[in-house]
Amino acid sequence: MRSQHELRLGLTLPFPLGRQWTNLAQIVRLEGLGNYTLIHFLDGTTLLVALSLKVFMGRVPVGVFVRPHRKHLLNRQHIETVSARHGNILLTNGERIPIARRRVTEFRRVG
Repeated sequence: MRSQHELRLGLTLPFPLGRQWTNLAQIVRLEGLGNYTLIHFLDGTTLLVALSLKVFMGRVPVGVFVRPHRKHLLNRQHIETVSARHGNILLTNGERIPIARRRVTEFRRVG
């Protein structure tokens, strides 16, 4: 069972109809697109936000997300398997995200 602290973790995001608080458990991954970030949600929807991935790294709690590649920030809760040998991570939604060559050693210890 999750602790009360884990259930309250979230971000306020700018949706088309106004800013809305979103639980971090609903975010599968963040994908950097230059100065924008594409947020991938558990229900399959996405949201493009005019903030860089680096800004989001400063806003999410340490240890909740992991950065396997310069373009991706993954929610640890949604990582199914880590294959350092093949250089990718399988997420609970079926997506495979590459692990940067320089970070494979780091993920080999984790996975």
